[in-house]
Amino acid sequence: MNNLIVFSELHQYFSNFDMRLTIAEKNLIIGYKPFSYAGMQPKFATLHGSKNYQCLILHVAPGDKETDLGEQLQQQIQEQLAFDIAKLRKFKLKNNELYIPLEVVDTKEKMNILKEFILQCFEARKKNGG
Repeated sequence: MNNLIVFSELHQYFSNFDMRLTIAEKNLIIGYKPFSYAGMQPKFATLHGSKNYQCLILHVAPGDKETDLGEQLQQQIQEQLAFDIAKLRKFKLKNNELYIPLEVVDTKEKMNILKEFILQCFEARKKNGG
């Protein structure tokens, strides 16, 4: 699968969730914020289609700079999809986010694994009130 197909399929998948979209004006970047009657929710995911990133970022503990949840989940998804983010991207990783380069989702099986992982992260964040 090429990155544009992966980007498109993930965007369609996020459409199944109750989310508000934010779209960057000059880059192919879409942010997904869970909808809430209680007010604005922090971003759950960002699909980065811009040249230097081309990845999905899951914001698993927004605002919590002390957590290591992002690092734990990063290891988990790297094992499931068989990649090493340090070898694929050079940007600084945050400990409350995890990063999945679009090019590692190169089969339908990996797409299904990623979708299930996203759902688990979304459910966990909903349960924890964020």
